[in-house]
Amino acid sequence: MKTPYTVIVRKSKLQYVAICLELNISACGDTLVEVENNLKDAINLYLKHIEENPDTIVAPIDIEELIEFLKDTMPDWWSLKDEKLILNPFEVHEVPAYA
Repeated sequence: MKTPYTVIVRKSKLQYVAICLELNISACGDTLVEVENNLKDAINLYLKHIEENPDTIVAPIDIEELIEFLKDTMPDWWSLKDEKLILNPFEVHEVPAYA
């Protein structure tokens, strides 16, 4: 059985950007399908590298990097936010599940 990974996909101004939280790996693509395939390829290459180099230190993304990722990919509609909001809205379009 394959290990499930947590991924956040955001739309930047030019492309979709995805990041795997457990491995701190990112990828981009022009479509959701492309970014998903690119991230899967990046994860597989990274896992192969780890297998070949067991001394590689694997660490999840730290909170500062995650915040930077979320700020860099903040959607345009966010600039129209209501000043009364306390929490930042998180736009979710699709949550794929893999068997």
